[in-house]
Amino acid sequence: MKNLKNKITYIILGIILIIYIISIVPKNFQNDTFFTIAIGNQILENGIQKNDTLVWHENLEFTNSRWLFDVIIASIFNNYDFLGIYIFVIFVAVLQCLIFYYILNKISQKKFLSLIYTIIVFYFIQGGFTGRAQIISYTLFLIEFYCIENISKEYKLKYFVLLCILPVLIANFHASVFPVYFIMFLPYFAEYILSRLNLKSDESSKVLIEKNNIKYIIILVIIGILAGFCTPREVKPYTDMFKATTTLSTSIIQELQPLNLFENYLFTILNLIVIGIIGFSKTKIRVKDAFYIIGFDIMALFAVRNIYFFYLIASICIFRVINDFLKKYIIIESYFKKNKIIKFFFIIIIFLFILMCINNIIDKLNDDYVETKVYPVDATEYILNNLEVNDMRIYNSFNFGSYLEFKGIPVFIDSRSGIYTEEFNPRNNNSTRLV
Repeated sequence: MKNLKNKITYIILGIILIIYIISIVPKNFQNDTFFTIAIGNQILENGIQKNDTLVWHENLEFTNSRWLFDVIIASIFNNYDFLGIYIFVIFVAVLQCLIFYYILNKISQKKFLSLIYTIIVFYFIQGGFTGRAQIISYTLFLIEFYCIENISKEYKLKYFVLLCILPVLIANFHASVFPVYFIMFLPYFAEYILSRLNLKSDESSKVLIEKNNIKYIIILVIIGILAGFCTPREVKPYTDMFKATTTLSTSIIQELQPLNLFENYLFTILNLIVIGIIGFSKTKIRVKDAFYIIGFDIMALFAVRNIYFFYLIASICIFRVINDFLKKYIIIESYFKKNKIIKFFFIIIIFLFILMCINNIIDKLNDDYVETKVYPVDATEYILNNLEVNDMRIYNSFNFGSYLEFKGIPVFIDSRSGIYTEEFNPRNNNSTRLV
């Protein structure tokens, strides 16, 4: 009876999270979605090629690190228009959220604490829910984290197989973040090295050093290295991320610039919570958790877009620290169960929360997939109806290029800033670069 009650509770909480995610996923699309559709259609028509036909520069080498995602999004659009992409994004966002919540529950067994924490974290990452390859890669890294966490304790075939498949998927869905697959293993290597030094945790120690199955981790890293070549993009998974971090676009594109701690206050708050708990209580932190938090802190401070790794991975480690603290000092669960008044108010808050989410969903029904105030929708239609697109050379705004490409108009530049730089297009007699 108790198990049935727990299952029903989890189903209800899962439904609440699904409604919540639907309410926060933006209906309008960003630059990346438009050039993704254009590139996907180009690949479907001509195959994976080096010459980019989306811009009017001659012989500009085309570097595509997301070919599989582009093809999938273009296929969805060709069959179901923007509605299909919107539903696809919601599906991936829901999957990501439920996996995150599932991992938190495995850590704490506190259903409602996990629910509140999940809602807070996903509120701050809702801007990443759009037709970009990141929605797939972030989900895959979240699954990787869970699999490594399990296989480091005890070998299980299902986790081993998943960790063999994941690098192949990442290399083809979003090759420019492929090195992160290996970064995810580093905390376990550090933990193993420290455990081999026979360092033991005593009462005064602030860190817990656990032993892990390092041999399986080493095998998986080797398999991952080989898996990176299982893509038609040759060595791009091993080069694109480093090229992107050395181009001039890091000083132009907002998401490639350093993190502002005051604007990203949840990032700051979570770090301060960890420092406060570890510094002023007897709560300990696991070595791998400390490395994950510090590692993704550093990555986020260097580039805004890396904050998603912090929220999806490091925040789980922070949750574990918070959970250990609450378990040691505050017995929330038992107090919650005994106090019927708190139970009643919590139910009322959940009910109001659901109503608010439903209201947000209804408000979004009239939103456009393409914001006419942001993109030149009417001007594009005029160009298509009155001008010879193939004979013209249009000089366009940086932010308008993707939409024009989506409508079949060759452009001067689009928001894929990296491909116009020396790193992606070395100067030679057969290629053109802009920067």
